[in-house]
Amino acid sequence: MPEGKSIPPFDPILLPTFQQYKQEHKAWLPDLDAWDYLNLRGADFDLTAAFSKLFWPDFVEVDGCVLLARRYDPPNFAEWQARYPGNPRAVEAMLNHVHISDLYPGIPAGPDSALPLLEYLAQVLMVCWKHALLELFPDKQFTFSYLTPPDVPGPEISFYQAE
Repeated sequence: MPEGKSIPPFDPILLPTFQQYKQEHKAWLPDLDAWDYLNLRGADFDLTAAFSKLFWPDFVEVDGCVLLARRYDPPNFAEWQARYPGNPRAVEAMLNHVHISDLYPGIPAGPDSALPLLEYLAQVLMVCWKHALLELFPDKQFTFSYLTPPDVPGPEISFYQAE
């Protein structure tokens, strides 16, 4: 069978519950994959649709800045513009930065134990957001930043327009 390609590569060993399901169902699903796993977990299409907004978010363009729509708040935007006058890239970088562990406040045993999985999710989000931005703003180029420990407590991503 040909080897599948993925960016970033998916390593199911990062998913302990998936590994448990794989073990429990190996007799009748020896090649259990992520799609089978979602089916077995009773994936909720309502929740799945909500997750789509995480992977393909809405964006707004304000005063030449491209921002995650959920992060745009006019008074906060004005504060950051005042803090970085004439530097819309700094405003974008600040307002578009996301701490991946903040998306999952119920991480058992803290973010350090889940660091490899959080890093994987950060990389997936960056790939998805790059494609979303390319689709929605084909005339603009974006730079992405990715920080991970020890520089920050957990993975953090952001984007801003390239100059």
